[in-house]
Amino acid sequence: MLRHGTLVRGVLRVNAKNPNDAYVTLDATPSTCAQKNIPELCGYSVGSSNDIYICGSASRNRAISGDVVAVKILSRKESRYLYKRYRRGEDRRKDRVFEKQRARLQSMADSVREATEDSAPEKNDGEDESDSQESARSGPHIPELFGEVVAIITPNQDRTFVGKITDKMPFKARKDTPPGTLWFVPLDLALPRMVVSNEKSVPKFMDKSTICAVRMGGWPATSMYPQATFLKCVGRRGAIEIETELILEENCVKASEFSDDVLNCLPKTPWQIPQDVLKNRTDLRTSCIFTIDPPTARDLDDAVSCQQLPNGNLLIGVHIADVSFFVRPRTALDKEAQLRATTTYMVQRAYPMLPSVLCEDLCSLNPGVDRLAFSVMWEMKPQSAEVVSTWFGRTVINSACKLSYDDAQNIIDGGHLPESLACYEHVRKGTVPASSKRHAQIEASIQWFYKLSLIMRQRRFDEGALSLNRVRLSFDLDESGAPRDCRSYEIRDSNRLIEEFMLLANMSVAARIEACFPNCALLRRHPPPLQRRLEELCRQLRLSGIDIDTQSAGSIAHSIRNIDDADIRYTVEEMMTAPMQRATYFSTHAVENRSEYRHYALNAPLYTHFTSPIRRYADVIVHRTLEASLAVYDNHVASEHPLLPAYSSPFFPKTLAKGSLTIKRGSALATLVPPPELLSSIAHQCNLRKDAAKKAQEASSKLFLVNYLSSIARNSDAPGIITQAVVTKIRESSFSISSPMFGIESIIYMDRMADRENQVISTDGRNWRLHLWSVERTSIKLVWKVSLPDKKSPEDEIAESLSALIIDDTRHSVVNLECSRSSDETVTQTIRIFGKLSVCIAPVTSPPDLTVKLAMPCINA
Repeated sequence: MLRHGTLVRGVLRVNAKNPNDAYVTLDATPSTCAQKNIPELCGYSVGSSNDIYICGSASRNRAISGDVVAVKILSRKESRYLYKRYRRGEDRRKDRVFEKQRARLQSMADSVREATEDSAPEKNDGEDESDSQESARSGPHIPELFGEVVAIITPNQDRTFVGKITDKMPFKARKDTPPGTLWFVPLDLALPRMVVSNEKSVPKFMDKSTICAVRMGGWPATSMYPQATFLKCVGRRGAIEIETELILEENCVKASEFSDDVLNCLPKTPWQIPQDVLKNRTDLRTSCIFTIDPPTARDLDDAVSCQQLPNGNLLIGVHIADVSFFVRPRTALDKEAQLRATTTYMVQRAYPMLPSVLCEDLCSLNPGVDRLAFSVMWEMKPQSAEVVSTWFGRTVINSACKLSYDDAQNIIDGGHLPESLACYEHVRKGTVPASSKRHAQIEASIQWFYKLSLIMRQRRFDEGALSLNRVRLSFDLDESGAPRDCRSYEIRDSNRLIEEFMLLANMSVAARIEACFPNCALLRRHPPPLQRRLEELCRQLRLSGIDIDTQSAGSIAHSIRNIDDADIRYTVEEMMTAPMQRATYFSTHAVENRSEYRHYALNAPLYTHFTSPIRRYADVIVHRTLEASLAVYDNHVASEHPLLPAYSSPFFPKTLAKGSLTIKRGSALATLVPPPELLSSIAHQCNLRKDAAKKAQEASSKLFLVNYLSSIARNSDAPGIITQAVVTKIRESSFSISSPMFGIESIIYMDRMADRENQVISTDGRNWRLHLWSVERTSIKLVWKVSLPDKKSPEDEIAESLSALIIDDTRHSVVNLECSRSSDETVTQTIRIFGKLSVCIAPVTSPPDLTVKLAMPCINA
């Protein structure tokens, strides 16, 4: 039916906040037959905002997030029926609640004006009235396409989940389930409850608060609930070790050791490059090549080189670890790498895609040892950083040294290589300590890289690239593994230096493999932002005087750069990530319109991942495809391609790229280039694992931030840390804030500042209780009742402790608070969008979380 065009295929995702809502994103352009049978799909753009809406759990037909499914598009009549059954009642209920809330707010606004002696509400000039009303309350968004899942084509392989086990039976299951049945309740609300099939394996006296891991099994068509197999008890929440294991299990990160079958695929150590391999490769061991990485990095998969040419140009090289030489297709090692798909970096350790003997030794471009590499070299004009010609080939290199970003930055700033740095060079007799001439070459190369990177970066952004940076936290750990310091990771010129040349290498390889194999190249695309969400966000920003030009990625970047205040600029960058879609891997055969290959943020027509094969399986596939292209075309492409530069230069190596093949030339295509359908499956797996690894990394960072703030709070007897935040959104009964220092976003509710829950922290020893509030177009007016406590209370002691925990933008600077001791009074406060106020960030250890409360009186508000 897929072939006949009556069904379409795509990837399902379920809304965790409302599991009745699910969406299918098509992973391929609908066929001509499908567009003929389903007119709504005509002109469909892969990855656009017109996803297929799956309404209700019955329409999902037992599929879960990440499944590749076959979908039937419903008629308008069927869509209306589903909407009435599942959504219209909920939308009407929300409307009734909204009207009651508006009436309450209007009454309260009148009281605020009387209390503050304001004669009229905030003036609306009428120009943005429609924007204000639409921003305040958008009507229910009804999707254009409704569908139902008729089959699961490829189930998500990540079917290990964490949650709690209970004997409490769901109401709907009471008729068909025997008493005593154990139920698994997942932490992920997008998943259904499950029946534990191996009840006897569950410990009898297990604490109800214990988190367990299960593997989802079959889901009979006659049952409302799937089966689950109990795997193990993870433990009670709170400790770093338990929480880390929970994060790994929840995101299906393989933390187990590699099997014997996988390890048997590795060469025996100590290993040296065989002579027959060495003689067929381009020998670059005498070239000045070095790595620049974080100081703790062990998997060094990229190195760079720079050489001045007699014609005044530069020979620039990017040399990537040749992982595909060791990871051969269809081996146990290859299958395991494909299953893991990526290395997952947690705060305290990494969980690798490949065995350590590869990622830390044989493939890692460690200094002073011969290593196999896949190289891209460009002849480049020094004044304009314009690429004259490009060369690809398999090489052997000998890295001179391992530089940290700080080392490279010191040289950029006019310094020299550290005297303690281990530095080598390769001569005929072997590897020896580097001469002073080699030291000078390295320093000169870094200066050239820096100058070229500035030109390249400026050109990228002038031509329309967009970079939305988010706060990335870095932790120092003590001997026990607990965080003792936390800071935001600083991106410096040395980081950007490497980034520019890695981007250029990825773009060059993308153009090469797409030109050689237009129907089976693995590329990476980034669709434009979701238009409806982008327009809504820009409408909100306009109300605050910030105008974002959304014509292109470059115009968005230019608008953000024009914001003077650094905190507000960061906050707008953070807000702009909301409508952005994620970048994904795809097979070129699946997307018919070549314009949809484009990477929106990079403003690049073609892009792929080539530069990190030690930690990304997609890069291994790209390396194999590039090798196959060299087998067929050597360093020339038979067909004309507008994105490919010239391949001829008298300064490129003379070694034929065909000579370095790991397999026979005749079988290169069949062995190295996966068929299109298999390539789509690989792309899907890489996308799933990349997203899971990102979620695990973010959860790990949050876990260590909670523990770091908890240790500070314990040592000071205070509930949290006070820092500055920026107001990002105002609603009828709440407002959103963003903390630029920690990258934390939160919502503060007015009701909770007025009732016993009291979402407010006093910093001056007085009792602050919200009495009334009034919501205007871009501001909230708060009326506080402030009183002195009858006697010194724990709140007074907390206030004294908090006065030593104020954090400003510069770092952990202490700000002394002036405590006002006046009698009972009424205080009026106005909060505006992008206004700054003080908040208290308090840790919650079980489960790890952060609570944010307004700190009164506000500092620098």
